[in-house]
Amino acid sequence: MPGTGVYSGPGTTATGSFTPSIAGAGTHTITYTFTTTAGCTESITNTITVYPKPVAIFTGSPDVCLNESVTFTDQSTIASGAIATWRWDLGDGNWVSKNTNTAFTHTWATNNTYVIKLVAVSDRGCTSDTTTAPVTVHPLPVTDFSLPAAVCMPGGSAEFKNATTVADNSALSYTWNFGDNSAVSHAADASHVYSASGSYAVHLQATSAFGCIKDVTKTLQSFYDKPIAAFTVAPDTLCQGSNTEFSDASTTTNSPIQQWSWDFGDGSSSTKKDPVIKYQQPGNYTVQLKVTNGVGCVSAAFTKQVVVYLQPVIDAGPSFTVPQGTVIQFNPTANDSTVLSFHWSPGTGLSNPNALRPLLQAMVDETYTLTAIGEGQCIATDDLKVKILKPVLVPNAFSPNGDGIHDTWNISNLSDYPGCTVEVFNRYGQRVFYSAGYGTPWDGTVGGKPLPMATYYYVIHLKNGFAPRSGSITIVK
Repeated sequence: MPGTGVYSGPGTTATGSFTPSIAGAGTHTITYTFTTTAGCTESITNTITVYPKPVAIFTGSPDVCLNESVTFTDQSTIASGAIATWRWDLGDGNWVSKNTNTAFTHTWATNNTYVIKLVAVSDRGCTSDTTTAPVTVHPLPVTDFSLPAAVCMPGGSAEFKNATTVADNSALSYTWNFGDNSAVSHAADASHVYSASGSYAVHLQATSAFGCIKDVTKTLQSFYDKPIAAFTVAPDTLCQGSNTEFSDASTTTNSPIQQWSWDFGDGSSSTKKDPVIKYQQPGNYTVQLKVTNGVGCVSAAFTKQVVVYLQPVIDAGPSFTVPQGTVIQFNPTANDSTVLSFHWSPGTGLSNPNALRPLLQAMVDETYTLTAIGEGQCIATDDLKVKILKPVLVPNAFSPNGDGIHDTWNISNLSDYPGCTVEVFNRYGQRVFYSAGYGTPWDGTVGGKPLPMATYYYVIHLKNGFAPRSGSITIVK
């Protein structure tokens, strides 16, 4: 018979759809009511049992360092019945199915953030919703540092260069232990002074911002004695402008000396082993030497004094060409006449051979040497010449007749006046003889022909500041 049927009950729609989650756990009565078109009604009932789903819950540390494990503790619940199975997804491809809720641990091979999932299944086969929680596995620091190539003793500072890194670039803190029972350091790059050479286990521990720790230990044995600088100087008392030879006398034990650093106290320096220098100014100079061995250890400075005395600089002055018997005064110059002593040699005829500017009555040709002596026996010499011009004696006659007696006009001492000129004229003013210098005496000829007996007239220019000499000469035959 035609009519309409309707369902009713917890979680049930009129069309007969049943939703357990709406009905809830428990046994529910569902009624079906049919009404005919004529209004007749009939009902029937039945029951549906809804079992509860487990509620999956777990705990575990959300942060861990690489190589450390996390303990997972199940805290899942169920309203009735029991949980039979726990299915774990550990986020790294590993699945774990357990039939008890005993706590367990897991370790991950690489640092990353892993999503942990848990599904609980009841003894009725009801599956919980999936519960998730992240676990971040933080990287360990890659702890490393470099040892110093050399620690220079005594008092050498060992410099340790930190080379630690961490993959997540988190902040790092450090603890250094230098292996000699000294206080630790928390600096990034550490420096430490060892009191004695030896073998030391240097330990560095690095800790990331997440507490991840990694350490490394290295053995420091590279201890070297500093070289000891020393030198000799020859001479250590010297004259301005003279060569000074410096000779390295430094010593070293376990590494050869390879570098020299000289400071000569006058603004100059050198890197040679055995330098030679000249001091340009007098004074007291402090010379310093530092040496460096092959591993870079630098010695303490070694110093020594060098005394540089004034080097005399003199000029004996102009030479003299003067008539015999002239009184002259030497006119030398010296760079410091107040601290120098002087001596002229030979001293014969000088008013004072130890005076800078003595007087001399010039009687003979002579070379005079001036010696100046300063502090430190610094010596300089120079000389001047005194040329004597003897009186010129001009004969007033000669007889060029070939008898070997007075055949030429011999003028005494004229050879002392090399720049002189001699001219002879006849009574008409005609020049019959000329000579620059008087190396060859006149023989009374002109153009190779003898001149007749007569009186002739001469003019002699002695030069050198002398007035011309003139007079007459007679040729006698």
